[in-house]
Amino acid sequence: MRLTSTHSVIAFLLILILSAQALASSSGPPESNMSGESTILSGCNCHGSLAPSSPSPPSTDVVLSISGVPHSYLVNETYDFTISIQHASNTAGGFMLSSGNVGTFSWSEGLEVRPADGSSDPKSSISTSDNISHSAVASPAEWVITWTPPETDSGDVSFYLAGNSVDDQDNANDGDSWNLLSFVINSPSDASAQENLDKRVISVGDYQSLFVSEPDPESIEHEKQLELADSVFTTGNTLYWASLCVLIVAAVLQREILERKNGDGPDWLAKELAYPQALRRGLISALFFIIGLNWIADGAAAYMYAPSIFIGFWAAYGVYRTMLAAKAEKKVMDII
Repeated sequence: MRLTSTHSVIAFLLILILSAQALASSSGPPESNMSGESTILSGCNCHGSLAPSSPSPPSTDVVLSISGVPHSYLVNETYDFTISIQHASNTAGGFMLSSGNVGTFSWSEGLEVRPADGSSDPKSSISTSDNISHSAVASPAEWVITWTPPETDSGDVSFYLAGNSVDDQDNANDGDSWNLLSFVINSPSDASAQENLDKRVISVGDYQSLFVSEPDPESIEHEKQLELADSVFTTGNTLYWASLCVLIVAAVLQREILERKNGDGPDWLAKELAYPQALRRGLISALFFIIGLNWIADGAAAYMYAPSIFIGFWAAYGVYRTMLAAKAEKKVMDII
């Protein structure tokens, strides 16, 4: 069945209405949030862990800050505010700023900022409206706004700032978060505030959260592989040196047993040769014992200190064999 021209017009209008609603958040937050409350006072709760099914609370994971804020304003002066939104994983975001309709906001040409309530020309770079906001999601989320105070003393001025950090996935979802900030600039007649002319940085949020991120699965797997390789290397070296030491000790014990059984021993060695040899072997034994014990104290792996300790014992065994040779009886072939 064909659609009549009237049906086509209705369908086209519905598409336009839905499209405008879908694109509204990307060109700036609405005046009222999901709860029907003021966005600048209560936050844009269409973003966050509970969105879009229900309003979400503010999140300290969003670090919302504004710098260049004076303690008090002077008439006929201008003040440059830098609005910044930081998040551990999200880089894009938007904002809404209000001065309670006191003074005017302005910004440089080309900056994606607009009057939030539409009372001024959306393409103008000057707003006399109560609120201003982003006109397109920014990444990084940072804007420089100029505030010009009124020409006369209007008393203390209260500012309200709302900022959201989004995952740049086009739609509001649980990967987005938001936070609120408010502050006061005192009037020119406030003598105590005029004594302090330094500019302030005012912020809200948990800075620690910026440095806490989910570990990369690939990095975790890489660390596991390195630990496994180190374990295989250490275990392999330990088993190799332990097996070698066992074989050598077994061979030495076998020779000692056979020599005692057959009444044999090392060949005779003259004392003038035996003493220097025993001294050298004794020094080598002591040196390797010291090296091995130092490695043990330093917590070195077994495959590092075990060979040193073994060489120390082997040199000490050499001293023992040298002493046996010095005490051996001379044989006829030795005399000849």
